[in-house]
Amino acid sequence: MRQLADEDAVLALRENAAAVPEGGALMLVEQVEGADGIELDTEAALHHLRLKAAFGSGVRTEGDFERIAALAGLRVAARRDIGWDHRLWELAPAR
Repeated sequence: MRQLADEDAVLALRENAAAVPEGGALMLVEQVEGADGIELDTEAALHHLRLKAAFGSGVRTEGDFERIAALAGLRVAARRDIGWDHRLWELAPAR
């Protein structure tokens, strides 16, 4: 999703969520701003700007992900940091 603008990310999640069977979950791994308690350093800031300029997304915050998931009809069932500023999101249908 990091290379998708918010509207496209919502659509992609919504389409994938439609294929999740009852009781299932959608797993997503993304770089997230502030994961592991690390704020953006110079290199990370440049990466964020490149993504923002090229794709309209940038590095999203936890709040950004939760908003996009909700717009796609999903809820965050669980999340955990997995290192190197990346987080594993378990998304379930908000049914």
